[in-house]
This record gives sequence, C-alpha cells and structure tokens, in this order.
Amino acid sequence: MKFLLIYPKWEKLDRQTRFTLPPHGPVVMAAALPADVDVKFIDENVDDINFDEGCDFVGISIMLTAQVKRGWEIADAFRARGVKVMCGGIATMLHAEESELHADAVFLGEAEGRMEQVFADFKFITSCRISRRLKAWARHAAAF
Repeated sequence: MKFLLIYPKWEKLDRQTRFTLPPHGPVVMAAALPADVDVKFIDENVDDINFDEGCDFVGISIMLTAQVKRGWEIADAFRARGVKVMCGGIATMLHAEESELHADAVFLGEAEGRMEQVFADFKFITSCRISRRLKAWARHAAAF
C-alpha cells in the first residue's frame, strides 16, 4: 500500500528562524507504520506536493494551529481526486469536529501501537467498498 504522509506548510513570522529539521510527530508516526506500508513523507515547508501522485491513502499531520487551514486545503484536494484522507496531530485534536468536514477519518491520540489497526481497517473498508464515513478510526472498534 502506498501511503503519503504530509506535514503542511505554514506562514512564518517575520523574525521566526527558518529551519528544515524533520518534525517529530510525523517521523514517529512513520516509524509506527506496518511493514507492508510504503510511506513517502513530504514536509511542505521543504518540498512541493504532487497532488496527482499515485497513492492509496494520505495522512496529514497537523501539529500547529497555523497549519490547520492549509491541512484542510490539502485534504480537500486529495479527496476531490478520490483519495482517502486521514488527519491527525495536536491541532487536529483541537479542531476535530471541523477536521471531520475535510477528512475521511480523524485520528485522535498517539500513533504508537495503533497504526496496525488503522491500516487493517483501511484495507477492510477499501476491499468492501464501504462508503460510510468514520469519525475517528482511533475510537471505532465497536462500529465493526
């Protein structure tokens, strides 16, 4: 499975230091992915997003409130192309209800120890062609 993990750009303040260190949250999430997931990480502060790149699933790590609107724009663009999108991260948790309007799933909480189930559920949903929307794959075990 091809998974595209995106860290949205945000406008820096005039005196804010520019840096290109990998953000911690998405790196931890990528490390927690199942072995059969081929992940590509894009830090939009460094690289541009190819919205037509072939992928099965997109994850958007929205860690800062300053990234929220851009994260939603990215989610909307991929969903318009028929690609399933999951948003997660600290700012997603703070804006969970609004994020549900832009994503197929909203992941709440820590990634460690939970990604196997998220990707198993994604495969199940895809293979069964279930079109109903999940509020949060992190909290939905009873839904199946």
